[in-house]
Amino acid sequence: MNVRELRERANLYLYGSKVKVLGVLSFLNVLVSLTALGVLIYYYGFRLDPEAKDLCFKILEISFAFYILRYLLKFIYDFNPSDFIRNNWFEGVIVILLLVEGVAYNFFDTMIIEPVFISLGFEDFGAFSTIFVQLFIFIIILNNLFKERKFKPWLKIHPGWLFTISIALMTLVGGFLLMLPEMSRIEGGMGFTDSLFLSMSSVSVTGLTTVDISEALTFKGQLIVLVLIKLGGLNTIAFGALMLVVAKFGVGIKYHEVIEDFVNRDSILKAKTMLAKIVIWATTIELIGIILLFIGFGNQGVFADTGNRAFQAVFHGISGFNNAGLSTLHGGMMHPDVINSTYIHTVLMILFFLGGFGMIYLFDLFEFGKLRERMRKPWKTIEFGTKISLYFTLGLVAFGAIVFMCVEWNRSLAGEGALSSVVISIFESLTTRNAGFNVVDTSELAMPVMIVFLFLMFVGASSGSAGGGIRTSTFAIMWASVISTIRGKKNTELFKRTIANDTVLKAYAIFIFFVIGNIVGPFILSISEADLLASGKYDFMDLVFEHVSAASTVGLSTGMTSELSITGKFVLIVAMFIGRVGTLTLAYLVGKRVLSKNYKYPSGHTMVG
Repeated sequence: MNVRELRERANLYLYGSKVKVLGVLSFLNVLVSLTALGVLIYYYGFRLDPEAKDLCFKILEISFAFYILRYLLKFIYDFNPSDFIRNNWFEGVIVILLLVEGVAYNFFDTMIIEPVFISLGFEDFGAFSTIFVQLFIFIIILNNLFKERKFKPWLKIHPGWLFTISIALMTLVGGFLLMLPEMSRIEGGMGFTDSLFLSMSSVSVTGLTTVDISEALTFKGQLIVLVLIKLGGLNTIAFGALMLVVAKFGVGIKYHEVIEDFVNRDSILKAKTMLAKIVIWATTIELIGIILLFIGFGNQGVFADTGNRAFQAVFHGISGFNNAGLSTLHGGMMHPDVINSTYIHTVLMILFFLGGFGMIYLFDLFEFGKLRERMRKPWKTIEFGTKISLYFTLGLVAFGAIVFMCVEWNRSLAGEGALSSVVISIFESLTTRNAGFNVVDTSELAMPVMIVFLFLMFVGASSGSAGGGIRTSTFAIMWASVISTIRGKKNTELFKRTIANDTVLKAYAIFIFFVIGNIVGPFILSISEADLLASGKYDFMDLVFEHVSAASTVGLSTGMTSELSITGKFVLIVAMFIGRVGTLTLAYLVGKRVLSKNYKYPSGHTMVG
């Protein structure tokens, strides 16, 4: 009897119990995964005595054993083992790692990964073992939870609602985790309002915070913030692609138009490939940025410890590319060890320029196939959307940098060299698009610069990026509409292209919604923060600046964030949430859709202006 015949007999023998066994495994998988997730939160979120820690670790070890057993049973009950291995390769890799690390830990009392880090110079491995264990267990739990079809019916909702709900859930979960005692150095843990504010700021990649995360948060808390930044950095294009990937689980044809509007491409059939490209490109850019920052930080001051230096590089690399503006250095980029580093400033500028530019536009500019095609066919140019993003971004950045340099030359730039002045001016202009980092004290800037910064924050980053604001494309279309009207043209034209009327209407709708939001918000703040204004420390301009910064998810502040009342903090939380989701998206979701578009009223005429 050969192996093939033996396998066939085994399949026949197992066939009768396959459905029952896999059903039990499926139920146990959800139960074990949820239990492990709860234990993980309890283990890392609270201060435990040695006995409690041992109990938690034993429960996690049991869950590891279950995951290994589950994988082996699924392999045995699958009638095509080679296909099973190929289709479940990720789970297989995790099982192998579990076996290797389990044997190493139980028999040799060490982890395989530990000597690797120590050999690289990370003598204090404690923090990195925490990262490794947390990430390792978390991936296992999520992988097993989301492989169960019981969760997939939740995806059968409007993609816009799914995006909105996902942002809200991430914020609430992040806020809950940050409240845990082990996440902060605050006695009794961080309060609900401050933790929710920080979570919303991280998820919306804004950067405003009511506490100094370098001092208030422990390493675990900073790690939670880093994860929230990464999750929140998923831009609208990546979300559109994700919606297509899960469409087979229930997102019907009637939602494909909505998904296409998110993706802004001619066909949604390429969305899965685009999602993979987004992940690969974003990860590559972040890794390059992290390496460059690690080199640039040197080994002096707070960076003397290699482990801390590596973590700072990772945190600022991810925060920079995702335009979060949060920093684990006291004072951010104004920390004494980085304030005078033109190299660090330049690396961060490149990171948040690329992060706020829009991934599909980066593909169009730098993808090898597109570059080769343009070299072979000189008449081929970059796409229309890329032109808008590139030219208007460069124009706005140049405008902001020139104004900053001219006005601040004898103020914040006094004593700086020519090169340093140019870098600081470009840095400050770029950061208003969405980054939130700053190398000068925003509260000390001249009023003309503050007004220009308000305008740049209002416009924001490019469409399809992690940034906020009305977006450069909206500003470009409105600009083109104004110019076309002045010149007496019937159509809106830009870069020798005619822009569809419905696109122009969308641009004006976004503009109007954003203006209304930034009128209502400061109005409420002027009431809730009356005592703060009466103290004379801040004025109404500071309130407007704070709200526009939150609504545009920028993160610049004149320093009043931590002094806001609870009402004021919740106003900014709402502003950051709307800024992350998008005003037009929310309007579409809550607005009543017309039943029919197949009619037209008689034309009406009136005076304008």
